Amino acid sequence: MWFSHHQKRNSLQAPVAGTYTVIPTATSPQQIGLLAIQPTSPVINAPIDGDIISLSPSRLVINSLSNQHIELRIDRPSFHNKCTWQVRVGDSVSPLTIVGTLYGSLKDVTIAVYRIDTIQATNWVSLVSCLRL
Repeated sequence: MWFSHHQKRNSLQAPVAGTYTVIPTATSPQQIGLLAIQPTSPVINAPIDGDIISLSPSRLVINSLSNQHIELRIDRPSFHNKCTWQVRVGDSVSPLTIVGTLYGSLKDVTIAVYRIDTIQATNWVSLVSCLRL
């Protein structure tokens, strides 16, 4: 019997319709900017397949199928803008999933997507153990 092996791949897609723009400054050294868009539509879709692992008023983090953490962040200079998330922590999403809706003026709003590099705890423990020897 023959079995095919499907590789898990990440296929990043723009989460909103709009114009590509300069990626805002990362808030931590672990963030790597992937893309930024000034939206022309209030509907926000998931940029990648995965599970929601973190959610706040202006950002969500998705654990992709290949175990990479992808952060979607809403940068807005005005508090008159608001986002209503349509998902919860633990939900599985795909680029067809509507994850949120923006309310208020879309002017000066930027939707940015970052990859978050993390150090695996098991590798860190192994590295510390090697350094002690």
